[in-house]
Amino acid sequence: MLCLTGASGVGKTFGVEAVLAGHPAHRVCMISLPSRPAPADLRAAFHHALDLPGSPPDDPGVCDAAVLDVLGAGPRIVVVDEAHQLSPAAFEYLRYLYDSLPDGLCTVLIAGERGERVLRETPMLGTRAALWREIRPLDADLVPLAARRLHPLWQQAAAAQLRRLDGRFARGRLRRWALLTHHARRIRSTASAGCREWIEQIVARMDDGSIR
Repeated sequence: MLCLTGASGVGKTFGVEAVLAGHPAHRVCMISLPSRPAPADLRAAFHHALDLPGSPPDDPGVCDAAVLDVLGAGPRIVVVDEAHQLSPAAFEYLRYLYDSLPDGLCTVLIAGERGERVLRETPMLGTRAALWREIRPLDADLVPLAARRLHPLWQQAAAAQLRRLDGRFARGRLRRWALLTHHARRIRSTASAGCREWIEQIVARMDDGSIR
């Protein structure tokens, strides 16, 4: 099991999906859950994520047998986002799946910065979490490279301009850079000015509260 933590918007889920893009799609199982899911929600989520036919069986034992049969057929990477919202019973269900498979189950648990304590205080992770990693906001020196890779719109922007935008608004967080890019595309599509001028328009919108 891998526990991945970090502040909101730093790119935890994006980073995991980028890594998993290099794996065959059928090896990846992304679990989407409601807030405070119960074991029944987990069973249903696994049933759908594994493309099992029909609706999840009402009998928990039948549902678990089908899920384990597919998970045991070959290596899988299970990703659970917002894992700090899992109840103790839901964590126990993950433990049950992990312990029921001969080779365990590669499981990535993603939690926000405030949710790290929840994961660290979960007993079942004490002996099963092989790795803990924290994703931090980008250092200022990495911002120009990251912004230019995020979208070609930033290719011609000077490094100093990108660091200025980051310091004023994004603060190293990928989600905020995505928002900046959204606004920049709208401004750039209607402006004939050069790069420096439309970046100044973005800064002006920050000052008047149009970009939050």
